[in-house]
Amino acid sequence: MDREEEILKEINSIFCNELSDDSIKLDFDSSADSVEKWDSINNLIIISSIEDHYGITFPLEVIFEAKNIGDLVNYIKNHS
Repeated sequence: MDREEEILKEINSIFCNELSDDSIKLDFDSSADSVEKWDSINNLIIISSIEDHYGITFPLEVIFEAKNIGDLVNYIKNHS
């Protein structure tokens, strides 16, 4: 498994945990539009959990400009 796939798997686990839904299956194109419970409030919780997991802090521009999970994975891959 390459690093991007590993990060995707870990993020998927965080989403399932934070949204209390083990049926979530993220891919690199997944976005708030395609994940039912991923709203603005849950986004704050998810981002915080991802930051804690990887020991990073997302700059605000990354949070606001990320179009999908792939954008977050790329940031994590390059900064953790």
